[in-house]
Amino acid sequence: MFRILPWRQRGLGALLRLMLAWGLLESVRSGFYAGYLILYGPKELGLNAAVVGLSFTIHLLADSFGKGVGGYLVQRYGIGVVTIFGAGMGMLALYGASSVKSPLLLFLISGVWGLSLASILPGLKTLSSRLAFQGREGRALTLTDGLTAPWAGIGLLGVGLVTKHNPDLAFALLLGGQIAAVLLGISLLGLSITMRLRKQEYYPWRRLLIFIPAAFGQTFAPAMIGFQVLPFAQKIGLLPWQLVVLIVLGGGLVFALVPFTGRIADRVSPRWLLILGLAVLGVSMFWLASKPGFSEMLLLAVIAGAGFACFVPSWNALVIRILPEANRAAAWGTILMVEGLGFALGPSAGGFITSTFSTVSVTARVGGTIFLVLSVFYLIVLWRPFWKR
Repeated sequence: MFRILPWRQRGLGALLRLMLAWGLLESVRSGFYAGYLILYGPKELGLNAAVVGLSFTIHLLADSFGKGVGGYLVQRYGIGVVTIFGAGMGMLALYGASSVKSPLLLFLISGVWGLSLASILPGLKTLSSRLAFQGREGRALTLTDGLTAPWAGIGLLGVGLVTKHNPDLAFALLLGGQIAAVLLGISLLGLSITMRLRKQEYYPWRRLLIFIPAAFGQTFAPAMIGFQVLPFAQKIGLLPWQLVVLIVLGGGLVFALVPFTGRIADRVSPRWLLILGLAVLGVSMFWLASKPGFSEMLLLAVIAGAGFACFVPSWNALVIRILPEANRAAAWGTILMVEGLGFALGPSAGGFITSTFSTVSVTARVGGTIFLVLSVFYLIVLWRPFWKR
């Protein structure tokens, strides 16, 4: 098994525990806002859907803005401390947010809760890259994302279903997830990601600027259209089972291709895979704007899945190659902050464009344009003389 995995055996247990802790924290917050509070709040607390949605947005924005400093804090205090702090604050936030009837107080609790989680993901990504075999760092980060991303959906669907039948049981499950994360954090006390180098490298502002456009665009563009997937599917006549087939087909292809594209990005160069992936995603968005039928959508799902399979591992491998070891957690924090801003602002921008032009197709074209512009941007920025330097 260790021939297949990108990580060394020593330290893998700690990495898996941290992945589990972050997955639990992700599932709790998505399950609380989108599965529990959205159903429980209007009936018992008098909080409408707009208030609940805005509180979740504030939570995510606070998490995003805090990641820049959070990356430094995890280097300073260690992974165990920041995990315990984030999970502990989440327990307090659950008790407060589940009983408060004031929207302003709910917004405040949501913001503090988001800030408390800002250090964990930069620490997770840094630890994953440090434990990876040399030349497999990009695949390690891609696999880390793949193992932790589904937790948000699991929490949303699972807690939502339980809340409909037994809100008390749903809250108990949320609280149990936070307690488990605290215990996992205790097991990680003493684990540090700080590297002692002979010559300390300065914070890589100039190198970091290379990643800012893609960090924002890669989450902003999909979020614009992702927020409106269900209405768009209904408008073009897709049935629910057909939408599920498309998602499974595209997502399954990503997981199938990533081991091969990740090997190319790690061993050869992530440059051309990154440019190709962004270009394919841009073309896919324009194709989606033409409102294709189900048969065409099957082919589109395959092409878009291949684009993501090229982009994601090459993006991770590029970050590993360019950012210095000493300040990697802090740099990851800044990149994740920008990604979070794109994810948070995308739905509102997409909704505004769709409302202005009365069609989702324009939104899809804007997203496709963003991907194509990013592809040209990296074709210029990663020009061979610069790449050699």
